Amino acid sequence: MRFLLNSIIMAVAVWFVTILPFDVSVEGGDNSTWARLFVFLLVGAVMAAANAIIYPIVKVLAFPIMILTLGLFSLVIAWFMLWLTAWLTTLVPWADLTIGGFWDTLWAAVVIAITSGILGAIIPGAGKND
Repeated sequence: MRFLLNSIIMAVAVWFVTILPFDVSVEGGDNSTWARLFVFLLVGAVMAAANAIIYPIVKVLAFPIMILTLGLFSLVIAWFMLWLTAWLTTLVPWADLTIGGFWDTLWAAVVIAITSGILGAIIPGAGKND
């Protein structure tokens, strides 16, 4: 149940970033609302799975660099997770998360992290300690 909630939260965060003037877009689905909703949910599920499986490994491996940069390297890790999600969605023929340059994608990753953090704190059952 927690994975489903985190997938929905990530889908809302990705949808919010696609509205902002960052170079991030989600392609796929026909023009119906349900198809677009399903595409965003798929992108959110891929991002939630990557954050649940790969993010802890990358964070442990990057721990010395994070100490040297006083935690600023976590921004690069957030960018990497967004890039990885975009790459994984290219493997699905009917859903695609496209990202632009490094700086736009970096700020988009920061907005996704902040949005998902706020929504995770508001929605009961989505947090790690619930």
